[in-house]
Amino acid sequence: MTVRVLVCTLALALAQASAVAADSLSYDDPGMHYQAPAGWERLDLGDAAGKDDAPAAVFVIDKGKVNARSVIIQIKPFDGSLADFVSNRRGELRQGSDNVTVFLNKQQPITLGNGMPAYLIEASSNSDSAPSRKSYEYLIIDGQRSIDVTYSGLVGDIDDDGGKAILSSLYVVAYPKRQ
Repeated sequence: MTVRVLVCTLALALAQASAVAADSLSYDDPGMHYQAPAGWERLDLGDAAGKDDAPAAVFVIDKGKVNARSVIIQIKPFDGSLADFVSNRRGELRQGSDNVTVFLNKQQPITLGNGMPAYLIEASSNSDSAPSRKSYEYLIIDGQRSIDVTYSGLVGDIDDDGGKAILSSLYVVAYPKRQ
């Protein structure tokens, strides 16, 4: 009887912990941490989070408004170098789509606050049917995965200082080999 109570208590605690995580303004796993600023909202991705090219986490502010901004965390298995990942991502961005033109404005190596090497791509996109957008992407390799953390919004609503501030809580370490 006590084993059943223990199992039910554990299941309830895990369910509550996952509900708290979905409402949390942070994303954490054994290799990385990101904390969205106060006032942002974490979107509930349900069971799709991180599966089949779905983002691991999405944070938004001013959801549903024209000036909405987002931070999207994409994580995929990857065994190449940071240079390989950057090259692949540049190609993806340049391909864009038929009705969107993408400009890679700034591309440079950076270092995260905890010393992890990363790469910054600042891009802007224009479309005949939508307002111009701007994005800041931090590209990182943790030894087993590629990590793309993108902050985006309308041109004029985001800038270098804001982009760096929004992404400043990001840190990545080498992903544990046995995870």
